[in-house]
This record gives sequence, structure tokens and C-alpha cells, in this order.
Amino acid sequence: MTVRGARRRALVTGGARGLGRAFAEDLAAAGWDVAVVDRDLEAHREFPEEPFERPVVDALRALGSNAVGFEASVTDPAALGSAAEALARRWGGIDGLVCNAGGGSGRLDGNRAAEVDIADLGDMLERNLFGTVHTVQACLGLLRASESPGGASIVTMSSLNGIEPTMHGGYAHYGIAKAAVAHYSRYLARDLGPEGIRVNCLAPGPIATGRLLRRMAERPEANADVRNALGRTGTAADVVPLVRFLLEPGSAYLTGQVIRIDGGL
Repeated sequence: MTVRGARRRALVTGGARGLGRAFAEDLAAAGWDVAVVDRDLEAHREFPEEPFERPVVDALRALGSNAVGFEASVTDPAALGSAAEALARRWGGIDGLVCNAGGGSGRLDGNRAAEVDIADLGDMLERNLFGTVHTVQACLGLLRASESPGGASIVTMSSLNGIEPTMHGGYAHYGIAKAAVAHYSRYLARDLGPEGIRVNCLAPGPIATGRLLRRMAERPEANADVRNALGRTGTAADVVPLVRFLLEPGSAYLTGQVIRIDGGL
């Protein structure tokens, strides 16, 4: 087992690109050792719209992090368990867990609520809700081994779509799954609070990741009515400080919250 001294340790799922990659790099730059779980640790190649030029583990190590990567899907409990066991041998435990993996599928104006495709809904529940549950269950032993003065912390990812419906009633399969993640997080906060493990959930509005930028370019009419108070689409840089705050001791009295970050939609 590696001796870590006073360094904090976090695991980020879906961390090879998009928001997860931004969270991982921000934590590494702030002095955290970061483990990344992703189906493809070189997934940054899929979206050249994003600013990532090399594999995530290489980038994290260049920032001074004792980084490690595991190629695994959050829909595979056995693979997650193997990654958690390897991390226990390497670090002993973790202080923060970011359950970021998940995401949507299909047209932004498809899967309207009255005609939601059951197979698509099942896929969204598997990737978002079940993936979050599998991740938490695989990592509980690691979190319980934390020595952080503020206690270990979990951040889950819902969405604005999980808080309120789209104007046209579409993309319901995704919104339903993200609503389930938000409420699971409230239950989890109640369950783990007596152990000093905090759980909070983020519900971002549209954030300009490579995937969303590509979808909005393909179907601009699906987002024509999206307006917020700040008059712009969010970026990863708008979200990463909040994730780090929720993992650090400064938020030690904050748990069970679902926090919108949407520019005032």
C-alpha cells in the first residue's frame, strides 16, 4: 500500500473526457491523488471539440497526481469491485467519490413522455441510476477508510432534466433516470450520515461538453427555447469548483442536497 501522507484521494467515474475529465484534472491540480474509471481511458479522442490532447492518466500525473486508471463500465459490478480492490491495495481508501459516469442517448426532442421507449428507458436507468448505485456499493469500503477531517464525501450527478421536464416533454427517458439519481442521493445521505459520509448531488443545466455541442449542432431547433438569466451555455469550468468544494472539509455540514447549476434557467 502506498503511503499517502496528507494527500487526499478521489475516484472519478467517466473521467476520461467531458465533465468527468475536467473534475479529475481540477482535483489533481489542487493536490489530490485521482483514480479514474472509464470504459475507455482514451475516450478523449472521440470528441475533438474538447481541449484534451492526451490520455487522462498521463495528464493527471503531469499535474503531480499519483494517478491511476481502470477501464471498467459502471454497469459491471464485478469490474467495479476489481477496481476498488486494486485501489484498496494501492491507497487503502479514498476521501472523495464522484459518480459522474452515465449520460443520455438519442435525439434531444425524442422519447416524449407519453411514448417513451421502454428499452431506451431501461438503458438510461442502467447507465445512470444503476451505475451510480453499483459505484457507491463498490467503493463504500474505500470511503469508510477515509481519514479526512471533514469525513468522506460522495458527489453524484443528476441533471436539470431530472428536476423539471423539458418544455416539449421530450428526452423523458433521461430525465426520469436523473430524477432517480437525485432521490437515491437523498436516501444515501440519510443512510450514510451517521458514519460521517456526506452525499450531495449536482443538477447541471446544459454544459458545453463535446457530446452536447455535437448534438446541439445536429438539432439546433431542439434547444432553440433554452434561455437562462446569464445568457450563455455553461462550461466545465463553471462546474468544477463546486465539485471540489463538495469534496473538501469546507462543506462538512452540507449533505443530502440536490444543487442546480444552470445559469438561472
